[in-house]
Amino acid sequence: MTRRHFFFALTLIICAPVCAVDAEELRLTASEWRPYVDSGVQGNGFAAALVARALERAGYDVTVDIGAWPEALKRTVAGERDVFATLWFTDERAEDVVFSEPYIECEITFIRRSDSDVRIGTREDLLGLKIGVVDDFAYSPDTVDTAGIEIMSFGSVTENIAGLRDRELDLVLADRRVAMTEINENALAKSFDVLPDPLISRGLRIGVSKERDDAADIVAAFEREIAKMQEDGSYNAILATFRISH
Repeated sequence: MTRRHFFFALTLIICAPVCAVDAEELRLTASEWRPYVDSGVQGNGFAAALVARALERAGYDVTVDIGAWPEALKRTVAGERDVFATLWFTDERAEDVVFSEPYIECEITFIRRSDSDVRIGTREDLLGLKIGVVDDFAYSPDTVDTAGIEIMSFGSVTENIAGLRDRELDLVLADRRVAMTEINENALAKSFDVLPDPLISRGLRIGVSKERDDAADIVAAFEREIAKMQEDGSYNAILATFRISH
């Protein structure tokens, strides 16, 4: 080994731990929301994987902690976690977190029993129906005019589907990917219809706790790297790994 090569190798050995120490830790969290967030698979679901990879590319040392909804969001707001990976925007939430621009779109649609005679063409078709939603989800204040409609909140899409199965509900309002995951994994495709036309689309964003002085910088770094990932193909490669279409 030449003197030059020796000092180059020595520099690498010395630099490695220093670089690791210098990388700022970010505590990333989200709640179970398959297929977006799934603690049972490598990468924790495609949305968690996209967010973690973009932040890692930005130079952060990312640790992932999957929690329950809505406690995981409350911990982010309190500064006990730094970044929440999967949020829909609301003005109320924007008081506590700095939002990114959307990094993927969610289609929100109705699910009904296959034997149901419910037909949805106009708002009047919903009058007198019981519609299941998830507690504290920000579907949108304009999603449904709820006058004359009974909205029933459950803790998860799983509980909503169970309520629909047991005829406690007439319809469930949910993200299409989440509903299809729940239905397909439980062999319920013949029992439920996921309506083809979305009621609305909502952009999925990260939210960085305003307890961090550098929250806006983290968001800017995330947006920069997710854009690069979309350009270089690594964004689509992660989606393909989880068999998700854009």
